[in-house]
Amino acid sequence: MAQRLFFALPVARTSQLALLKLQSQLAQAGIHGRMIPATNFHLTLAFLGSVTASQKDALLARLADLTVPDLHLELDTLHYWAKPGIVALGARRTPIALGQLATQLQQDAYQHGLHPTRHAFRPHITLFRGASALLPDLAHVPEQPIVMTSHSVELMVSVNGPAGVEYHCLKRWQR
Repeated sequence: MAQRLFFALPVARTSQLALLKLQSQLAQAGIHGRMIPATNFHLTLAFLGSVTASQKDALLARLADLTVPDLHLELDTLHYWAKPGIVALGARRTPIALGQLATQLQQDAYQHGLHPTRHAFRPHITLFRGASALLPDLAHVPEQPIVMTSHSVELMVSVNGPAGVEYHCLKRWQR
């Protein structure tokens, strides 16, 4: 049976708390939609789509020695994507090492027949789904960047659970 897989940077507990605070501020300011639970916060590097067991085994073999750089990112700008109704916190600047890692993982997926990436890599963490708009007076939010530091990359699986979609780590590569 195939699984929906993606590569992501995990979000440390301190950053999760800052993101939860920002979600609350946005909800109080009038953003309506489904809040993403802190346990589902992540920064997607490469979406792989529906992956069979044999494809997953080959992927893990190819990337057994994946090198993970120290990553430091300042999340400092809100984004709204109308079609999926997503409100996300993104970064104005993508660190070179982060961009290179995302490109490496996306190219591997494409070269091995997994989900092709259609958009340029834009680091972001989704805060709301099903939102109808991003209000113009929220341009100043967040007041301070949320700093995200990571020393690991995770291969994640998306599972439909009783409370909605849940993400679980299948494999972790650490610095």
